[in-house]
This record gives sequence, structure tokens and C-alpha cells, in this order.
Amino acid sequence: MTVSLPVREISGEIYRVAKQAGDGRPSTMFLGQIFHEVFAELTSSCSDRNFQSALIDADPTLEDWQSKLRHHLYQKLVGPRLRRHHNALQESSEQVIDFWSAVKDLGDWFADVLFSAYEKSKSSNTEAFLQGIAEGIDSEEPLSWELRQPDWTDSVRVHGIADCIWRIPQSEKWCLVEFKLGKTSPESDLAQVCLYHHLLENQTGKAGPLALMSFKPTKTEQFFSVEQLKEVQNSLIALIGSVAGVLPTATPDPLPKPKPSSSESISQLGKKLLAALEEYGAPCSLSGDPIVGPTFIRFPLIMGTKVKYSTLTKHVKEFQFRLGLDEPPIIGASSGRVVIDVQRPKRDTVLFTDLEADLKKKETSFGSSNILLGVDLEGRLHFADLAEPENAHMLVAGTTGSGKTEWIRSAIASLLLLNTPETLKLILIDPKRNAFHELKGSPFLDNENSIVYPDEQPVAEVLEMLVEEMEERYRMIEGYDHLAEYVQDTGNKIPRIICICDEYMDLMLQDSAQRKELERLISRLGAKARAAGIHLILATQRPDKKTVTGHISTNLPARVGLKLDGGIESRMIIDANGAENLLGRGDLLFKSIGPPKRLQSPYLPPEARNSLFKAKVSIPVK
Repeated sequence: MTVSLPVREISGEIYRVAKQAGDGRPSTMFLGQIFHEVFAELTSSCSDRNFQSALIDADPTLEDWQSKLRHHLYQKLVGPRLRRHHNALQESSEQVIDFWSAVKDLGDWFADVLFSAYEKSKSSNTEAFLQGIAEGIDSEEPLSWELRQPDWTDSVRVHGIADCIWRIPQSEKWCLVEFKLGKTSPESDLAQVCLYHHLLENQTGKAGPLALMSFKPTKTEQFFSVEQLKEVQNSLIALIGSVAGVLPTATPDPLPKPKPSSSESISQLGKKLLAALEEYGAPCSLSGDPIVGPTFIRFPLIMGTKVKYSTLTKHVKEFQFRLGLDEPPIIGASSGRVVIDVQRPKRDTVLFTDLEADLKKKETSFGSSNILLGVDLEGRLHFADLAEPENAHMLVAGTTGSGKTEWIRSAIASLLLLNTPETLKLILIDPKRNAFHELKGSPFLDNENSIVYPDEQPVAEVLEMLVEEMEERYRMIEGYDHLAEYVQDTGNKIPRIICICDEYMDLMLQDSAQRKELERLISRLGAKARAAGIHLILATQRPDKKTVTGHISTNLPARVGLKLDGGIESRMIIDANGAENLLGRGDLLFKSIGPPKRLQSPYLPPEARNSLFKAKVSIPVK
């Protein structure tokens, strides 16, 4: 069976083999992801975020084009992201400065390319000119390349996404641009460009000299001729064979295989999907077997010639009706391919009890900051590490029937199994008095009043006590970066404290003064509590601007979006559409670093929940 190999795995091996790196400063993975997101939006079809909206009223001078584009980049694309992820980036101020320098260089370079073409075109219609340029840019274009050598044990399909495929204006030369915030070396740069040259040639037939743009943070531009690329072709192919594990001597560890389905009903569903795509002007073909998950079926696609991604996304409602679905399919990208997720005719239930054995294998003597999010298509467990800045505090949202409360319960269950009462304490805020009653008397509660009913005990008092605990812990761990480092160094077991609030919106319905006080306390904890081992998880049914204010949004960087009422709510939670099309009952999108990840939350039946939550100790200390 053909081995599927993401470009990122090859790239990682290229840079590992190169060993030596250039003098550019390494960036965080997080900032690199934001950089790519910014350029993708700048060259997208989104009318208020792309470069066309920034330049439509610009004066016909290079200086004004560059100025307008810089302003647009910060106001529309960069600023909102930096504010949203303030907590995750507060310890990386130097890298953020380098990042903004790189973005400014990106904007100036892009404006220069556009303005040079504008002058050469002698166009009198700026809008028409910009539209023509936009049609020649294919941001986040999925690419693939299938190859096999005589001595390989199998064929390999390489797939990935290029940040920008473009034709130099007023020229027939096509270039592919990869943006790198991190270190590079000449050898790795050449191999990387050669890799994308083959992807481009095999998918589109458009092969020629390629450009590599590096921002480290200053711009470095390199052009590679076809002859230069051919010189490293054989070495690259050998490297691909090694990474894919198809060389005769290779004995790679087995990887989890997607579950192929020979079901006639799924085959028919795939045919109906392809027919619907063709009917609405987006002919595609399947690029592999459909992957059958517990909730939905993922169809990997190769888009037909000249088919744009936006053509697919704007017809999701029509596809829903053609396929007879309860909800529109979700269209996205995975491992460099376009994928369409279609609900299963009969979904499976993922039981938490089936996952317990894997959770119990983990070491618990020092406790764990991992919280279970759900399982993916292949049944693999996914966690968020609360000790990491990007996951330190979480906002969870889902409407009635979404499985929000069940997600919270399974998340708590995972924390109990991964910890002991010495390493974890819970504070549970329950406005409706029905979410956490089985945990009464649990040794994992911080104290006997740790299930908080707001009509009996003001939540502001609870949060104020957490702030005091945070400050006391900062004094205790002085000289250490965070609580885990202190615990491992000294052996003193100080429990991690996780405060979970179901139906957070109910708290924000109080008068203005009380609401502002809650916001102040949440913001203070969100900004500092992670290093002290204190975390917040707030859940709400209906996210809106009154409940998810700017301060709240900034200080809760990790998001769990279950089924929501509409696109506005989805964008408020995960910065993208999609949650409005989820299928309910634990179907979710998790957003932290990178694009949202679709998972299925496990279901914890009442009997198992009662047994686990009421246990005096979840598991013995090893």
C-alpha cells in the first residue's frame, strides 16, 4: 500500500541532516504558524482581509502602497492575533519583535512586487489590476507527488501545502515561496526548494526556476535554476525513501493505519459526493481511501485543474442537501490535502471506559498537567498540556446537545486518572447545581467548599482566594520558572489547582460592577497563574461579546468548540467557521497552535462516572 508522507517530515529530516544552520534566529513554532496564517489571509479571497482591500484606495506610489499594506497587516491580521495570544507570547518578547520585523519586510516586499507589476501594466484601473494579480496567487495550495524507485518496497505519496505559488507578474516564470522564520542553511534550502519543485511539476506541470524567500527577520531572496535543482534530486529521493521506510533495509515502527472501508454504503456516499462537487463546478477525485472515524467519514480529495478551494466552501449547503445530511460537511485541509468530512449514517460511541487502560499506564507520582481532549479519526488520544503557555487556560463552548458538560466530565475523569490527591486539586463552579454533584466528598477537591454554588458563595471570593494562592506560590517558587520545575527539584508535592466553571455565562449576567470584578480576577489569573500551577477552564452555552469580552478572550488561549449556533459564535471561539456544522454529542474542534483539530469526546456513562468520581483515591501512587 502506498506510504503517505507529509512534507513536514521530510523537511524536518532535511534540516536534521544539514546540522549547521545559518545566522537567523530560531522562532517559536507558534510565531511561525501565525506568520503563515497572516500571509494566507493576505492572499485569500476574504474581502476585508486580503491585499486588495488594503490597496484599492492607495495613491499610485510605492511608498503609499507599502505604508497601506503595513497598516493593514497590523490592524487586520497581526494585531488581533498578538492580542489573542498575549499570554502564550508574554515570555517571548524578543521573538515577537523579530516576528513583527519579518512581517513588515514581508509587506514591503509584497507591495514592491505588486507595484512594479502595476507600473509595467500601465493600467488605469487599480481594482481590475489587483484582481488579476489575486487570481495568479494560490495561497495554501495543496500539492502531492507520488514516486517509486526500483529497489523500494512500496511507492510513496508526498503531500504538503506551499505558502504561495505565484507567477512573477509580467513574466512566464513560476515561483514557489516558502516563508521561514527559523534558521536555514544553503544545503537545506536547496533540498527544500527541490522538494517543492517536484511537487509543483508533478501536480500542475508548471516547473521552472523557483524562489525561496526567507525572513530571519530580514528578507533573503534566493532563485534556484532547474539545473541547480537537478543536482540534488537523487539525494532528495533517497532521503524520501529513508524517511518513508521503503528502503530494502528499513524496518520502521508500524504506524496506526486508517480504517479503510469496503462498505457499499460508504462507496456510494463517496460517489454522490464527487457527483455533487462536479455539479457545482468543482470537479475532484479521491486521493485515497475514505477514513472512517467514530463520528464522520473523511474523504481526501485532489482538486481538478483550476478548481479553487473557495469554490468548494461556498457550496457546503448544496452539498448537504445533495447528500441528505443533517449538517453541512466540513471542508478543510489535512496533511497537505483537501478533505471533506461527512457525517456517518450511524455513528459509534467512544466510551471513556475503553480508554482507561491507556490512561492508567502513565506515571502519576509527580502528577500530570495533561487533560484529555478526545480521540481523532484513527482512535488516538489527544491531550492539552496545561503547563504550556498556549494551553494554560481554556474556554469551552457548546449549545444544548453539543456534549459540553459531558466533555467537562470526561476531562475531569482523565485528570483524576493521571493524578493523585497529592498532585491535583479541583475547584468546581456550578451555577446550575447539576454538573458536579458526584464529586462531593472527593479527595481531589481543594476543600469541602470546593464545589461552589454562586447563589451561596460569591464566585469573586473564590477567584480572589486563587489570586492570593497564586501570589503565595510565586513567593515559594522564587528562582524557578514554574511549579513543575520546583516540585521535581525539591520533591515537595504542591498540587496543581484547576478551577472549572460550567455555564460561565450565568455569572456574567450580574450587575456591571460584579461583572467587571469577575473579569479583573479572571484576567489576573490568566496572565500569571500558569507558572504557579493554577489553571482556569470556563464553559458557556452561548458565546457572545458580553460574555467573551476582549480581556477574557486574551487570557484563555486554548479553545474547545463543540456544536454552536452559528458562524459568528464559531469564529468567536476558534477563530474560524466550522463549529456551527459539528454533529453534536461530543463532536468538537480544538484550537490552540495552528488550525483547529477535529476530535470526538469520549462518553463517560453515569455508572462509571459515579464510581470514578466517588473513589477515595483514583489510582495508587507508583
